[in-house]
Amino acid sequence: MDFADLTSTNEHAAALIQQQDVIEGTLIRADFQSGGKGYAGNSWQSEKGKNLLLSIILKPKFLPAKRQFFLNQVISLAVAATVEDFVIKENVKIKWPNDILFGEKKIAGILIENSVQGNFIQYSIVGVGLNVNQINFSGLQKKATSMACITGKKFSLNKVLDDLCEKLEYRYLQLKNNHVDQIQKDYMKQLFRVEEESDYSTAGKTFMGKIVGLTAEGKLILQVNNQHEVFGFKEIEMII
Repeated sequence: MDFADLTSTNEHAAALIQQQDVIEGTLIRADFQSGGKGYAGNSWQSEKGKNLLLSIILKPKFLPAKRQFFLNQVISLAVAATVEDFVIKENVKIKWPNDILFGEKKIAGILIENSVQGNFIQYSIVGVGLNVNQINFSGLQKKATSMACITGKKFSLNKVLDDLCEKLEYRYLQLKNNHVDQIQKDYMKQLFRVEEESDYSTAGKTFMGKIVGLTAEGKLILQVNNQHEVFGFKEIEMII
């Protein structure tokens, strides 16, 4: 489903689910979002017609709710692999939990909203914003980038979308077939600043730590002063 303007592709997907029995894999795409949403309540800003703004409806009923971070991992790996097909591969990393970076600049963001019934996920709305042809990022030039900024080229959004869908299908089937050890291994390999000392902030305090792993729920395990500490989503922020 293609739209010129939407408030949010995730919101449109949620409304669609309430109205009808939606086929798994339904994709909602917009040229522009007036109220695009990012992780932790942040907004997602994008120039009209320059980037990929989309949501995909999945029904991973095979996935226990306590393992839902594996869905986050496969989506992150798929988006990162898409970017790698068009830019310098070695510079693409995943910043926990769901940002895709080129170098130290954000090139894509992911927002997954799950509906849980009992112990299992009933459906997931997977929102992806991928910066493709946008050049100017007002006030965010030092923090954001795009495929066009990196390469100096303009890309076909449809071609990038086809590549993304192919990567998403591959990784989603990998999860469906329970290849979670490989997924976890691939995710850790591509994780930004893994096993590197970095600055973090939590509850108004700044400290040095090193990513050494993830819990089964996807929480971050940091080595801080030779001890392991665990942090959940929204509890900690890496300072870049």
